[in-house]
Amino acid sequence: MKKIIILIFVTMSLFAIEKNNISAVMENKINQATSIMLQKELSPQEKAENIFPLFNNVFDYRLMTKLSLGKSNWTKMTVPQREEFTTKFIIHLKNSYVDKISLYTDEKLKIIKLEEINKKRIWLFTKLIGSKDSYDITYKFYKSKTDGWLIYDVDIIGISLIQIYRSQFNNILQNESYAMLLNKLEKKK
Repeated sequence: MKKIIILIFVTMSLFAIEKNNISAVMENKINQATSIMLQKELSPQEKAENIFPLFNNVFDYRLMTKLSLGKSNWTKMTVPQREEFTTKFIIHLKNSYVDKISLYTDEKLKIIKLEEINKKRIWLFTKLIGSKDSYDITYKFYKSKTDGWLIYDVDIIGISLIQIYRSQFNNILQNESYAMLLNKLEKKK
């Protein structure tokens, strides 16, 4: 089962998102994901297995992995280490998401605006609205040479997912080996 999920994550869709369609595509995907989240008969794992394929063509998981490690750590790794780490990081991201699915109640994600940061960067500002609180979530897109616009980072209440991982990974790699980093990543499942 894990191999199938990994394959789904690593394989990018043939359908590129164009700049003018980012908001509409994301709104559609968010609505579909919300509908799945509301299906009480599904386990968190089943919900995740239905949600992940919706977003495979909009997340650049390979770039997210590379950015999370940072340029200096990435270049120190061998190609097999990069591939192994990418695979394990994607599994870690998935598992982290599955853990959070059970916390979902009835929140709605509303698209606020799409802002062009520069010719190769666009941010989609959204707000997760719950019965008591709301949180800003920003999806950061970049213009891929081959796959249209893809998400390379997500900011939740102003905190970059990539920066959080980069800080954690740097701390580990300053004092420990690559093997220890992999071990810790696997234990966080």
